Amino acid sequence: MNIPNLPVALLALLGGVATLSAQQAEILTYKPLAEAVPARLKPVGDAHQIPVIAWGADVATQLAAMEGWLPGAKLEREDNFPKQVEACLSGESPYLRGTLPMILQARKAFQSAGTDLAVIYQLSWSNGGDCLVVRDRVKSIRDIKSVAVQLYGPHEHPAIKVLQDAGVNPAEVKFFYLPELAAPVDGKGDKIASPPELFEAREDVDAVWVISPDAAALTEGDYAVKGARVLFTSKQASRIIPDVYAVRKDYLDAHRKEVESFVSSLLKAEEALRDRVAKKDEQAAEFRKLMASSAELLLGDAGLVGDTEGMLSEAELVGHSGNVAFFTGQGTTRSLETLTEEIEVAFEKAGRGIGRFDMPTAGWDWVKLGAGLRYAGEVKVAKSVFKSSEQAQQKVEEFLLENPELSERDTALFDFTVPFEANQDDFDLNDAGLQSYFGHAMEMVDAYAGTTMIIEAHADGYLLMRLREALVSNDRELLGKIQKVLRLGASPTQQTATLLERSLKTKSAERAEALRNAFIRFCDGKGLKLDENRIVAVGRGSTAPIYENADTPQKRAENRRGVIILERLEVLEVGDDVKIDF
Repeated sequence: MNIPNLPVALLALLGGVATLSAQQAEILTYKPLAEAVPARLKPVGDAHQIPVIAWGADVATQLAAMEGWLPGAKLEREDNFPKQVEACLSGESPYLRGTLPMILQARKAFQSAGTDLAVIYQLSWSNGGDCLVVRDRVKSIRDIKSVAVQLYGPHEHPAIKVLQDAGVNPAEVKFFYLPELAAPVDGKGDKIASPPELFEAREDVDAVWVISPDAAALTEGDYAVKGARVLFTSKQASRIIPDVYAVRKDYLDAHRKEVESFVSSLLKAEEALRDRVAKKDEQAAEFRKLMASSAELLLGDAGLVGDTEGMLSEAELVGHSGNVAFFTGQGTTRSLETLTEEIEVAFEKAGRGIGRFDMPTAGWDWVKLGAGLRYAGEVKVAKSVFKSSEQAQQKVEEFLLENPELSERDTALFDFTVPFEANQDDFDLNDAGLQSYFGHAMEMVDAYAGTTMIIEAHADGYLLMRLREALVSNDRELLGKIQKVLRLGASPTQQTATLLERSLKTKSAERAEALRNAFIRFCDGKGLKLDENRIVAVGRGSTAPIYENADTPQKRAENRRGVIILERLEVLEVGDDVKIDF
């Protein structure tokens, strides 16, 4: 999400209020959303009122209204989700606008009131607008002990998910909940009400989830928090935050054609917006008119055209094909069904259970809704930043030369190990253990679609280590044993060690490539299409052992392994020669 704002500290000074550290923080206690809003259901009085939020995908909704595709529509921005839920329950609008986790949290309130919710349309994925900012003491996600987020906002589930995926129990992390999403634009107020304000004011907050302008304010310029940096953004996790529309189930049952027409208009507007962005230089006046009206609606100021364009660039609108994938699961692991279960489990493990249920949908005929659309049926694949597999290989190899130890760098988002058998060259996709590893890796590479997956293979270097020791100490007995193991015609020399090191490197590269190819076949068999340039195989030889002195069979077996790593794109320093295009 993207809302224009000045650095928090500067705003406080300009507003003439007390310093943030002296302000009282409006920290909220978590309770289910159903307990935070009155469960009073009233008939829908104005079906033409449609909620929007300050998010780039809602530009398409504004375009639909401007073009007359939503007759009589009255678009109302409401970023306070509990207020939006209350308005929907009271009949001010049949629609609810939010991220999927927000909608799932709201469902019980509607059930308690005597109806239900149905998800009817996906607008977009967040692709860069949501950021995790950390203090300098936090080197990786695993170091986070406390985090600030907006209560019932778009960041609570991502905060929980990335912790869980990094192996951190979110129940052991302190969550600071605040009522507002962003820092106040006018700088007024005698309380700290937003996560970025709390992060600036309190040293004990390790991390904060914020929208991109607040991330910039916290990490750049004269008023930045000392040592703060962006650790993670939705650019990497570009399949974690889906923005959707839901509708009251009683209204859907009574007015199905009207709701279907609403969805059809949004699909039409998505294609039209895509075309306008592509032709914005040729049709500058028309594009600026759309951006100005959207800025007025979404940001409250028609002059904020640049900020509105920024919001739009951080939203990946999914269109017809994306909705087909989202509602049917075709070609993706990130469907409504799987995401619903993932979100429910995540909240449950974090001690914020919302229950287990299948989220109702409208059950649209997507073939019918695709009629007349020009981009229906296209297959969208998350693109690698690399133009070719050769370029990807080169960049990753260079990066690993400069950053050899995974344990010593804070660039990897997630990693896990796949054990190898001795002399293993092939990987059987029928093996239950391998299926489990690959299933987890497939879900991760699909969810974190803005990352590069590095598949490393590591060799057992115990023999090489002993050979080098024997050469240094001139241990004739040990050299004789190694000569027999290697079946040499003469006693090993330094050249033998060099050749053995090279052989281990070559062997591990072959294993890494075999593991990569097996993983791609696995994903293909599951219907997930990948840009193969996102997946790079690297043979590490024996350069990065778990145990330097692997003097037992168990230690040697643990050194002989594959490691699947998701790396942030920017740490690979892809440079200006690489076009980033998702």
